[in-house]
Amino acid sequence: MGRVTLEKLPPDTPEQSRITQYKGSRLVVKAYAGTGKTSTLVKYALMNPRDRILYLAFNRAIRDEALSKFPANVDCKTSHQIAFSAIGRQYGHKLKNNLRLTDIAQALPSPNWTLAKDISEALNAFLASADPRILDVHFCRSERVQGKTRNQVMYQGQVLDGAQMIWQRMIDIEDSFPITHDAYLKLYQLSLPNLARKYTTILFDEAQDSNPVTNHIVLQQKCKVIYVGDDHQQIYRFRGASNALQAPFLSNADTLYLTHSFRFGPQVAMVANALLMLKKETKPVIGRGSQDQVVTSLPEGTGGFTVLSRTVIGVITNALVAAMSGKRIYWVGGIEAYQLAELEDLFWFARRQNDRVRNQKLLKEYRDFEDYEDIAKATKDPEMFRSIALLNDFDDIPGLIALMLEQTVTDPANADITVSTAHRCKGLEWQCVVLADDFPDVFDPELEPEDREDEVNLLYVACTRAMQTLVINQSVALILRYAKGLAAKKRAALEASNSE
Repeated sequence: MGRVTLEKLPPDTPEQSRITQYKGSRLVVKAYAGTGKTSTLVKYALMNPRDRILYLAFNRAIRDEALSKFPANVDCKTSHQIAFSAIGRQYGHKLKNNLRLTDIAQALPSPNWTLAKDISEALNAFLASADPRILDVHFCRSERVQGKTRNQVMYQGQVLDGAQMIWQRMIDIEDSFPITHDAYLKLYQLSLPNLARKYTTILFDEAQDSNPVTNHIVLQQKCKVIYVGDDHQQIYRFRGASNALQAPFLSNADTLYLTHSFRFGPQVAMVANALLMLKKETKPVIGRGSQDQVVTSLPEGTGGFTVLSRTVIGVITNALVAAMSGKRIYWVGGIEAYQLAELEDLFWFARRQNDRVRNQKLLKEYRDFEDYEDIAKATKDPEMFRSIALLNDFDDIPGLIALMLEQTVTDPANADITVSTAHRCKGLEWQCVVLADDFPDVFDPELEPEDREDEVNLLYVACTRAMQTLVINQSVALILRYAKGLAAKKRAALEASNSE
């Protein structure tokens, strides 16, 4: 939409007006998918030109988009960007995106993959938490240890001591042991920064998926804060995210809603509401976009479309099928994000053709492919399992990767098919969305309640990316049948009650 002025903005809806004219100090805005959240916040900023505003973005892509929209009195930053300026830049010489298990294992007196995995999980739990130090609760298997044997309790202590040792090495500027982005963000949170010295207002976006570290930074601020998000789009709990919208601190905050979606019409809204019904949500989303359709197969003559998958394997599989059909492919997040080069190295490693492996770390860290498989089983590493599964499913991985690279385009306008995981698609929208068949059945009795809620949220996010056509999968078809049956029962009960 580009930078705008008040004169160029359309009139507020009644829901938007209550937000843009808000004068209090703590506000929670629950904004459903496609309800004009960003344009509402932009208008709020334009109506308060004397305020010094921080728009706290969920990730860099959202930040970059916000930079082109918000007026000059707004700084658009991610929490990591703020923390890097204050603390992280001094660690630039040893900064890594991720800490590998081998980094941890090699720092131990003797390599132990199970111990390294538990230390990694404990450290990550601490980094994602608001806690001031590493505690027993960060041991991810603590529930199995309480009340157990002395050896198990001693092992828990060994894990936590190991996590503390790694943490100290990470934050030591003179130590060559690498530090991650989450680690300097944790240091920033522990420094108790006062953002009110610079800003009068904070717009905290995607608050439902922020982690406790960022929540703690924002919740302690004394300036005006507007928390914006959607409880039903919380999809990063598996990474330690916690819903700031439900923080006890905000129990007395004002709450306003954006429920009218301008992205899609009544048919996609019907699917969204069937998903919300599973969560006992009583406030429906209202589709106010153009006429839309929900179908079970891709309509004939459809031009470009987007396939959303639950898993990375699903994305790569759909891209492979598309490439073999001669289709041009656009990868959300870039093809590099799907680590195809590492997959090709693993292919040659599994066939004992080590001279063709480009990543020498693979050769240093594992004796052979059988060792790789054993470590995958010992650590239950999902990335390693995923790579092994792809090697089992496809024979000529290098040839297929070359074909996908040949068919990949960098401009989505030139693509026949766009591929993405459901997690990567948040904040995006397309005319036609196809749901892949790798989403789980949310009625599976073996799903834990929290996991079921996460899967419903992920389906809600995926479905609400569609603007005109949504091609549903079997999982959503089951949900729609369930919702239809439930509605019929309610009507029958109401008719019976009225006839008495």
